[in-house]
Amino acid sequence: MGNDLSLLILAKYGRSGPSSRYRILQYIPYLESHGFSCTVQSLHSKDYLETVFSGRGKSGLYYAGRLLARAQASARATHYSAVFVQKELAPYLPPCLELMLSMMRSKVVYDIDDAIFLQYGESRNFLVRLLLGRKIETAIRRSTVVLAGNSFLKEYAARYNRRTVYFPTVVDTSKYAAARAAREGGIPPVGRARSDGLASGKNGEIPVVGWIGSPETVRFLEEKADVLRAVSRISPFELRVIGAPSSAISGLEAKCVPWSEESEALELARCDVGIMPLPSSDWIKGKCGLKLLQYMASGLPVVSSSGGGADSIVEHGVNGFIAVSDDEWRLHLVSLLENPELRNLMGRQGLARVEERFSLAVWAPRMAEILTKCIRGEPVEEMEW
Repeated sequence: MGNDLSLLILAKYGRSGPSSRYRILQYIPYLESHGFSCTVQSLHSKDYLETVFSGRGKSGLYYAGRLLARAQASARATHYSAVFVQKELAPYLPPCLELMLSMMRSKVVYDIDDAIFLQYGESRNFLVRLLLGRKIETAIRRSTVVLAGNSFLKEYAARYNRRTVYFPTVVDTSKYAAARAAREGGIPPVGRARSDGLASGKNGEIPVVGWIGSPETVRFLEEKADVLRAVSRISPFELRVIGAPSSAISGLEAKCVPWSEESEALELARCDVGIMPLPSSDWIKGKCGLKLLQYMASGLPVVSSSGGGADSIVEHGVNGFIAVSDDEWRLHLVSLLENPELRNLMGRQGLARVEERFSLAVWAPRMAEILTKCIRGEPVEEMEW
């Protein structure tokens, strides 16, 4: 074994993958500054998501090579004090690597921020259900500690491992500080003047409603097209779509921009309201509300569907609104678009909420504490507020 705080991180993606970036990679600077030695092995290459979203896909040789590298990294787990496993070690394969870590008596911190157990247990393919239906359950049972991204995931994981603790997705609020200052000071406008002369956005422009996500999830935004068009007829706005440059909703003035880690904070600072429309399903219940945290860290009020982590993040009527029906979506969006003072008040409340409950500054020490206790074999208790 290496030094007492050596950590092998088996992530699914590199920094281009939001789940890996926010669930573990953003913690590395803090961990290393507090005595940890971190080694990262990502299952997928840095261009994987870009390739998949473009529709080109990857070859069988690519997957074989990446799985071999994952197996080799897992086999070296005995050289580390603990292993951090994000999501799963080998998608759509039996939990052989998880069982290997258990047989080697590695101390494993297993992180779950999606309802990935559903893709196996509720698959339409009988063989997938038969062979992999209990895969995630097995991984959880064999882990030393389980980190669950929300209450739905915690309830599931706790059935199989009593050492399950709540660990939300969080953001580094300092990353958005410069963009917030630019927003408050007046960054270059992105909208156009209202024809009725009643401008209520930044710099005399119509307000900007922002959405951030991937080409895979933009369909949730497009499903609210009728609602957004109805709102625009009452209170004109520009829709800013960050991360899905090919998206288009007819009848709306929209600006679609590509996502990059370097530009996302500034793009969000150009917005006045952030939205997170979602359907209702068990899969959505496993989401952890990253969009909302990014909006609120940017000082934006939010309108969100219920679920997807929203119910623990949004204080309805304080820092944003939870909208269940289309009528509620129209009501809350119009209310925010027509009332700059309300937007500013809710934006400040949202930022305070994130800084207190969902910030890297709060949870980085907690991550270090959990890893240290895992290594020492000490029990991990829930965080008290």
